Amino acid sequence: PSGKLDIWREITPVLHGRNVTLLWKQAPSFRANGRSISYDVTWEKVEDGSKPESISFSSVYNSTRISIDNHSYKISIMAKNNVNYSLPSVLIIPRATGNSRNIFSTEELKEEQVNGTDDGIFISWETRHIYDSYIIDWCNFPMLQPCDLQWKRFGPNTSSALINSAAFVPGVRYNFHIYGSVANRASLLEKKTGYLRELPPLHDPTVQKVELTFNAVTLSWDSYLTNETQSGFVRGYHVYVSPIQENCSLKGSKKHVLPDDSVLCKYTIENPEEKRYTVKHLLSNTKYKLVVKAYTGGGETPIVNFMYIDTPFNSNVLYLLVLLVIVPSLVAAVCRWKMKWVKECCCPVIPSPNKSEVLSFKEFKISSEKVLKISDCIPDMLAVDNKAEAQKL
Repeated sequence: PSGKLDIWREITPVLHGRNVTLLWKQAPSFRANGRSISYDVTWEKVEDGSKPESISFSSVYNSTRISIDNHSYKISIMAKNNVNYSLPSVLIIPRATGNSRNIFSTEELKEEQVNGTDDGIFISWETRHIYDSYIIDWCNFPMLQPCDLQWKRFGPNTSSALINSAAFVPGVRYNFHIYGSVANRASLLEKKTGYLRELPPLHDPTVQKVELTFNAVTLSWDSYLTNETQSGFVRGYHVYVSPIQENCSLKGSKKHVLPDDSVLCKYTIENPEEKRYTVKHLLSNTKYKLVVKAYTGGGETPIVNFMYIDTPFNSNVLYLLVLLVIVPSLVAAVCRWKMKWVKECCCPVIPSPNKSEVLSFKEFKISSEKVLKISDCIPDMLAVDNKAEAQKL
């Protein structure tokens, strides 16, 4: 055979070592005569030059798994027929790090979201002058195990690619790892994740906690997942509210019209990690229907089911009623009840000198007697109460 095989690997840390899944396929430049082709896989430690280990496979195989310790290893794969061998394709597996994780660990790199098109998923990366090629790998079936790992190689001047596969379907999240390779050593550079096409979420958030006041309700849905199990990137949430008996027009909301022409109030939460929201300006002692919907780049599912709440009676209204109605009414009743007494005490029709409280003031007295000075007033009429009082006058 002429040319080389295109080879790749997947490294899984295990106790006291690593499992390495080796994969190979025929590169475009590979040529082989005859049908009797087999593959030889050889691996050996880089540091101490120990004796190599090898294994052969028939042409029906294109992968195998070997177990190695935490040292650095050189792996080569060759194709052979009845005549000769192809040139060896070589991979260097670096030494594992001290925390039992290899240097290909993806934990420290932030995953960047990418967009899909009708033709595939577009991936771009930053080129570095030290690398002589780049490799992108991904799983055709990310939710299965094995996941059907695939890879593509690109030249040193390439910085983007459209990745497509017959296995790609809408609503499935695909993760892409971009490696730079130099001297057969690959280093992870970037991580990307995306969908061929986003779909609405499979499930709505489940409201687990409801906190009610007479004019507000707080909803919580803490357990809602936003990871790769979703059929799109969860961008946020919509909270829909409406009174049972009428259309909604709450302050700070937007109108949302349902197919039956009923109007809901719509609130938007743009942070997918924010899983708590308070709807304000509700009416007390009123029944409301509510629903929380997650939305992705593919939209949201239609509204079907609502939850229902009853806002409590506003006790402040009762206090105000007491202050503005009941208290003045009581005061008026007491005043009306005491009015006769007050009138007789302060301004009787015919004043009685001995009963009048007004004549208690010394300015209206003659000596110690409760007798009104005649000079202090000009009477319109004079009546004699009884003879004894007349004689005193």
